[in-house]
Amino acid sequence: MLSTKEIKQSIRSISSIKQITRAMEMVAASRLKKVESRVLASRAYTERMQQVLSHLASSIPSERSHPLFTQKESVPVIKIVLITADKGLCGAYNNNIIQTTAKFIKENTGNTIKLIHIGKKGNLYFSKGGYTIEKYYPENVEKFGYNQVKTLASQLIDGYEAGEFGQLHIFFTKFKTTMQYSPTSIRLLPIEKDAIKTKVIAKGEYIFEPSAEQIIEHLFPKYIETQIYQCILESLTSEYAARRVAMIAATENAGEMIDELTRSYNKARQETITKELLEVISGAEALIKG
Repeated sequence: MLSTKEIKQSIRSISSIKQITRAMEMVAASRLKKVESRVLASRAYTERMQQVLSHLASSIPSERSHPLFTQKESVPVIKIVLITADKGLCGAYNNNIIQTTAKFIKENTGNTIKLIHIGKKGNLYFSKGGYTIEKYYPENVEKFGYNQVKTLASQLIDGYEAGEFGQLHIFFTKFKTTMQYSPTSIRLLPIEKDAIKTKVIAKGEYIFEPSAEQIIEHLFPKYIETQIYQCILESLTSEYAARRVAMIAATENAGEMIDELTRSYNKARQETITKELLEVISGAEALIKG
């Protein structure tokens, strides 16, 4: 059994950890509130973009379909954009999306897989397993702005049109609520017409000026950009939610450990006092008898 001195040291150490986890929980809650408003606002824009693109795509005959709709089955190269966190201490957030990506790679062993990493944790994991990492963005995920997304989207579109790869998938964590977020993947290229179909049905007929093809030519890059940016925001919001939940659990566990150690300390102290009293009484009795 630990001595009272050792127990007190343990209580002080765990109390310090509890203060840290409590502070981290408050920081995560503050950042979550800011990012959550951004992801909800961005969703409205992304959904509206899908509605417009869906209506335009349905108005163009299949034989005049845009190249980004065209399957490149003869190109056995799949590119993956993986979004993870730069830090840990967020529960199973990183592990879940990494394992989902690894499962997809395993299911597509007949293809050449090239990875593009946004976030340190995913890069650390796949850099040790013999995977092909095409690019890693060392910038903090939170600071990965729209200009960088625009550059990345442009490079990916150019590469697809040039036949460098046949498919492009993005793996991210979709935010639902503070307690719910799930690893998700989207095939960005070639664009699946079903993926951009919405429940909103346009009424009436429209005359496009310029033509629907020209409008789509301009909207396609914007669509890819908004999808990537939306996935980053979804992942970032999920990360802060996961970290907040993990820190709340850590703080509660620390409190329970402190309570348990306090009881052990009080018990050990009582035993020490009882032992000392017995020694005093025994000494007194020995003097009286002597």
